[in-house]
Amino acid sequence: MTAATARRLVVAAALAVLATTAACGAGGDGGPTPPGPTGTETAGTQENGTGTPGPDETGTTSDPGGSDAQVFLDADNEESTASDIELTRTQVGEPVQEDVEIKASKERPPPPLQDVRGEIKGHEVEIVEGCLGEVPSDGCTVTFRYTPTEPGPYDGELTLTMADGSTVTVPVHGEADEATTSDTGPTTPGPTTPEPVTTDPETPSEHGTPSEDGTGEQQT
Repeated sequence: MTAATARRLVVAAALAVLATTAACGAGGDGGPTPPGPTGTETAGTQENGTGTPGPDETGTTSDPGGSDAQVFLDADNEESTASDIELTRTQVGEPVQEDVEIKASKERPPPPLQDVRGEIKGHEVEIVEGCLGEVPSDGCTVTFRYTPTEPGPYDGELTLTMADGSTVTVPVHGEADEATTSDTGPTTPGPTTPEPVTTDPETPSEHGTPSEDGTGEQQT
């Protein structure tokens, strides 16, 4: 073997060692870091991010009860419509109040609203706001109040009367619970013990002890 051939073999061996060392170091601490999640992947978990909200971020609220009742009035009374009024559940003796939104056709304005009355179970409801006259373009509100007198479901109606005598009737529904009472009723006072009456002992008369004849003097 010549000297040149020997040098080539040494260089080739050295290159092989370097290649092996580089391959082993690729998975060590000096290797490349795996890519992490991008900003768009973590936005949903951010407090103010735009991702899917968590259980506490839905912003839902409980149903307050009642309904968004609406009445649509048209010049042709047959085209007028009304949605049922569902009153909020309450207790006997506690009033419930409801707003009814009144809308009117702009192409066919109805006659002015002349009267609003309501009746539930034979009792007339209190009209808080009547919205009488011509219904404005942006609508108006009729507000009424009812106080149930007995527990259970009840039905009634709200009647809107126009200036030409036509009417629109809106069904009213609701339910009342039994009024709650206190756990402790009125207490009945027990029998009272009369206080003993004390009298002063009988004081002897200046003339002596009472005699048998009641004169107050002793008989001699």
